[in-house]
Amino acid sequence: MRSKLFITLKSPHEFGGLELVRASAKGAESGLLLFEDAVIFAANAKRGKELLSAVQKVYIMKDDWEARGLPLAVPEFKIVDYPEAVELIMERYEQTITV
Repeated sequence: MRSKLFITLKSPHEFGGLELVRASAKGAESGLLLFEDAVIFAANAKRGKELLSAVQKVYIMKDDWEARGLPLAVPEFKIVDYPEAVELIMERYEQTITV
């Protein structure tokens, strides 16, 4: 089974792809990388836990997170910088899917 990294830029208010992510991630090693307004998920414990119910790991872009100055309500999320994000996309996961 291919490992899958899902990428989203959508805020919790705009994101409607949770069931798609859940279905696509089933049985695979999976992660979700949050860019731009998607980092807001990390400030909302309930919505953040929903993401963790669909994938094994959630990553937050450090620059986007710091730019918004929000508290981290989901300590299981991992904050990554751009070199780490490139490594996730290019090396760590076999497939990337933007949702």
